[in-house]
Amino acid sequence: MKKRQGFTLLETVMAVAVFSVVIAATMGSWLLFMYKSHRVNNQATLDMDVRKTVERFRAEMRNTARETIVFYPQSKTPYDAVGFAMASDTDGDGLMDMSAGGSNILWRETVIYHVWNHSPHQMRRTVFQNRNPEATYAERYNQISTVVNTGDGRAACLDGETTKTMVLFENLYTGKLWHAEARFDGYAPRANTPERLTFGSIPLGPGEHTITFTILDKNANSSGRALRLDQVSASVSGWPLEAELCTAGGSSSAPDFVGQGVAGGAYGLLASTSADGDTLTLKVLNDAIEECVFIGDGRNVTFSNTVVRFDSEYRPTGFGDGVYAAKLDGQFKTTWWGSVQAVEGSADAVGRDVSSSDVLYKPGTNCAVRIPVWGGYVRQDGFGPIFRMYKSADNNSLQIFYPAFAATETPDSPNISGATNLVPLAFYQNGVKKARWIDCAAGGVDLVPATGSLQPVYAGQSFILSLQMTVADPANDAIRAFRISDSSASVCWIAKGGDAAMAMKNVWGVGEYEALRDKEWTGTWKPCLPGLVNLVVNYAQNGDYVSHVFDTKDEAGKTKSFSWESSVPTGAGLTLYARGGNALTEDGFGISDAAAWENVPSVSSGGTFSGGTGRYVQFRAVFVSQTASQYPGTGGLGNAGPYRSATPLLRRALFTWDGDERYVEVSANLLKGPDCGIFKVDVDGKEMVRGVTMEIEIFKDVRTQGGVQSRLRSAMTAEVDPRNSGK
Repeated sequence: MKKRQGFTLLETVMAVAVFSVVIAATMGSWLLFMYKSHRVNNQATLDMDVRKTVERFRAEMRNTARETIVFYPQSKTPYDAVGFAMASDTDGDGLMDMSAGGSNILWRETVIYHVWNHSPHQMRRTVFQNRNPEATYAERYNQISTVVNTGDGRAACLDGETTKTMVLFENLYTGKLWHAEARFDGYAPRANTPERLTFGSIPLGPGEHTITFTILDKNANSSGRALRLDQVSASVSGWPLEAELCTAGGSSSAPDFVGQGVAGGAYGLLASTSADGDTLTLKVLNDAIEECVFIGDGRNVTFSNTVVRFDSEYRPTGFGDGVYAAKLDGQFKTTWWGSVQAVEGSADAVGRDVSSSDVLYKPGTNCAVRIPVWGGYVRQDGFGPIFRMYKSADNNSLQIFYPAFAATETPDSPNISGATNLVPLAFYQNGVKKARWIDCAAGGVDLVPATGSLQPVYAGQSFILSLQMTVADPANDAIRAFRISDSSASVCWIAKGGDAAMAMKNVWGVGEYEALRDKEWTGTWKPCLPGLVNLVVNYAQNGDYVSHVFDTKDEAGKTKSFSWESSVPTGAGLTLYARGGNALTEDGFGISDAAAWENVPSVSSGGTFSGGTGRYVQFRAVFVSQTASQYPGTGGLGNAGPYRSATPLLRRALFTWDGDERYVEVSANLLKGPDCGIFKVDVDGKEMVRGVTMEIEIFKDVRTQGGVQSRLRSAMTAEVDPRNSGK
């Protein structure tokens, strides 16, 4: 009989037991694998959430502008929210949309990143489209406050705006927003190295604000902790103000000035800070536009007879070397002396040039006098010219008609026929106009251009003086040339009656000149011809300066004032005009809706002006030089006469108004150097926004093998400095 084969019960039990052990071991490994996979997947998800949020924030923040950033709340850090402007690309060309002319970015959206501190904790992003460009800083801040407290932007839209909110992730563990620290190094290996730095942005209201520079340390290569500034800016208009003109204070020793020629207004401000913690404080306005140099890069100005020069004689308080000033062109100097022309040899004791070949032409029709100076001709630029003649008490028989002058292109052979643009001259004596030569008393007589305005005179020019002369008794008053002795150095040539052998010639020969040179004055000589004493140049009689058109960026129509600093000599005049409007001319260098200058009334310093609520402003300065009745060095200043002895000086022009409350950029032009330190900057005791730091750490609790909970974390930090500030 065949035996039956199979498993016994015991074998089956044993097999099941073994299989169970295998299954258990396998399941344990699988469960461990599943837990680990779950943990890894959750960690990866957290990392992706953090990275996506931070990279999105980084990209958007990089493309915004510092002056649009608003943190909430103002009273504490880290912040719960940050808002900023975003541009858009509505035309699809891949570029940010720009305003007309492509000068400014059109900020079309407001983006707010905020922490929702309610269950479930979230990081949210709210967008406001059709961003209202007229909103104030206070309105923007209130908008963020509403978003943070309500969770979205439905109750926070400004005029014309629409909104939407999205959750970036939940289970927020920490989400921190900081502003980047404003810390700067003033060191440079070469003294007074200029560099423009933007310190950051801060909300500013109208009025005066205090900028504080605090020394923190020094560069390892620096020999000290000094601080030098050229210009500072902290206003909505963004216009730079001269640091040396801002009221300075602080814990450091009294500020000083960097020497002329190294800064915008000829000076920079030096704070002799020497230890960590030393401060320099400046007072600035929100808002102001200041002119101190008047003609700068990119500015369009118009002027007549006006120059901008460093003036060492105009020294307002604190500026011992002088300052730049706008003033009339020219100078008040004797530029040619007849007494020296008549002497041979080297220059005399006062450094005037010498020539021995000057010519008087024989009178009868035209008598011309050549007056170049040896090697240099007329010595100084100016306006004029004014010829001073000498009238002897004995030459009443001489009559002069039709005096005139002209520049000559043939100074070596002067001739009226070679002269162009003959200018008539009028007689003046002691500042009083005389109708005729015979009406003038003995002494100096000034021949002044009779056209009503002085002509430009340039160093190196040569002139011909044209005189028509007659004598009442030619038989007894034969006209001869004669030079008064050296003791009468104010007179060059004079005529005498007498020795007929000494006839006047076009050019003196050496022997004839030697004979005349040795002749001394005696009572027997009877002078007839006038002597030419000197030639004087002046300041221009009048002129004006019309400034660049300044953009205040004020679209709210704030009332503006205009003031200035000046020096006006007695008898001179300086009148200022200012105007404003809201539309530029096509070329951008005028105000199309402003009154014409001839219809603009003058303005008092510190007063309002025509169109003073407009966005664009401009000023005009009208100069009138000081009069004098006597030639240089003899007095008569401020009295009517032919001489213009001094010019008004315009040192500073200033527009001021109450600026809007906005986020503004704070910047300065530093003058770095080998002795300068590291410093930080605050305004009104508040730190500024230079950039934004976002620090995120999120978590998720997951179960591990055995039912134990484990917390997964993912963190990331981004520091971003906006790159489109001021655009």
